[in-house]
Amino acid sequence: MNLIDLIKKINDVDEDSIIFLKNMDDYKSDLILSYPEDGDNGIKIENGDKYYYLLEVFLAKEFISDWVDSLDYQPSEDDIAKRLYEYGVNDA
Repeated sequence: MNLIDLIKKINDVDEDSIIFLKNMDDYKSDLILSYPEDGDNGIKIENGDKYYYLLEVFLAKEFISDWVDSLDYQPSEDDIAKRLYEYGVNDA
């Protein structure tokens, strides 16, 4: 799954989970959804691969809703994924 896939079903995702990206340089990178654990330092290891903290799902939902509502057009799921990635990396 990547951010575009997540956008399609974000309303069905547990708000307490966190988005972790495999490659922080690519918004289309694989991701996992996980929960915070003591001592994870924003990194999850799944099947030998490292995934890095991007954003909590509840913040992603709020951001998407607020951003889309502020526009006078309906952005594509790809546009939403790019903007959410930028928000998670630069602003959150």
